[in-house]
Amino acid sequence: MGKRYCVFAAYNNEQKITKELIFYLEELNKISDGVVFVMDNPLDDEEKKKLENLAIYSECRKHGEYDFGSYKRGFFYLKENGYLDKASEVIFANDSCYGPLKPLKNFIEKWKKENKPDFYGITINNCALKYSTEPYLSKFSPHVQSYFFLVTKNIFEKEFFVDFFKSVKHLDSYGQIIKTYEMGLSDLILENGYQIKAYFDFKDYKKDPVYQGLAMFKTVRNGFFVKKKNFTILGKSRGLANYILSRSLFPYVFDKKRNFTKKHKFNLSVFYLLEHIFYMFAQNIFSIENKGCAKVIKIFGINFKIKKYDYSISKANNSIIIKDGDRKTTPKQKKIKGLEIKINGADNLILLSPNYKFENSSIEINANNCTIDIRSKYPISNLNIKLEKEDCQSLTILEKAKISSLNISSPNIKDVLISVENGEITTSSAKFETYKDKENRPRIRVTKVN
Repeated sequence: MGKRYCVFAAYNNEQKITKELIFYLEELNKISDGVVFVMDNPLDDEEKKKLENLAIYSECRKHGEYDFGSYKRGFFYLKENGYLDKASEVIFANDSCYGPLKPLKNFIEKWKKENKPDFYGITINNCALKYSTEPYLSKFSPHVQSYFFLVTKNIFEKEFFVDFFKSVKHLDSYGQIIKTYEMGLSDLILENGYQIKAYFDFKDYKKDPVYQGLAMFKTVRNGFFVKKKNFTILGKSRGLANYILSRSLFPYVFDKKRNFTKKHKFNLSVFYLLEHIFYMFAQNIFSIENKGCAKVIKIFGINFKIKKYDYSISKANNSIIIKDGDRKTTPKQKKIKGLEIKINGADNLILLSPNYKFENSSIEINANNCTIDIRSKYPISNLNIKLEKEDCQSLTILEKAKISSLNISSPNIKDVLISVENGEITTSSAKFETYKDKENRPRIRVTKVN
């Protein structure tokens, strides 16, 4: 019987090996003969010591190719050092999740019961990205999600699979990564005559099963992980998040500061559930919510609207979508002057909807991997964008949007990308270089900013 190895991709912007990551690696070692750990950031010696006895090999340095770049490095370490000669399966996993919530041996046992499919993940996503500015990312496109999947020797020895990982490189946007690598790998598997299978079979489910709808709760309740991005949903109620974690294998829950703390020796799941129920009850009595361009205050079920043009987001994945809501919350005034948005959390989306005319507005981004989508069908005057971080910021101008004056300031122009799709920039403080991408769409790269 062949061996099973795991390639693990990690990233931590504080350059730390956290206690919850250590738990994940310990659980992976229970179902594998060794973990190859690749981190897309450096670690000091003290942090590296935490990986002793958890990994047969670790590589911790910035490579800028994200999870698939780490998968590539881990896979070729196994291949070039003879591990794959004795292996029958390789698991690829990353740290975009908290968990596992249940023993990972359950995943292996179901994989065996299903006759050991050659390409097997936890979930298959049929719909890609809900708010994608690239059409190819919003259509029906079944693919195994790359946060956890297994391949057998029948695939990892094949030239097409090896060549796929050889081709991995830095790409400019999250959408490109999803299309080229996550969706691309499943497409490649299918093209070469293999099937894609998953622990959870949602068939034609038209939402992302790890983020949306009842499928999300099914993957959490009956599955292995809570995606970190789920905590923008679950984390609104600490009680709900802790109720889920307290009933699982995972040894930590959230404290009042939203940091992980060791579970109490007594099971407090009932108290967490009561905390969640009280939270929901209190939300219905009094709550404050941003809808469209209004702050909606609810008191005993009655909504009071206050126009609000200033937004400050400190958390990750808590996006601002300035768009038409329902009739109760959509402002009558379509002209918006002095909209100010400050983003301090990574991976946020700012979407400016077609039916608003923006004047003298500013967007300040102090985090990585943020996207600004401008879809206004009215001319936009004097839009100021300040980029404090360098990694993978993107601005997309859609729906024939016209910007009469675009002012961009940034200390570093690396990976600042502008895509113009039926839009127009009349004047700008920045200099641009135009080109076309693989989809033959016009793109602009910022070559100089003030």
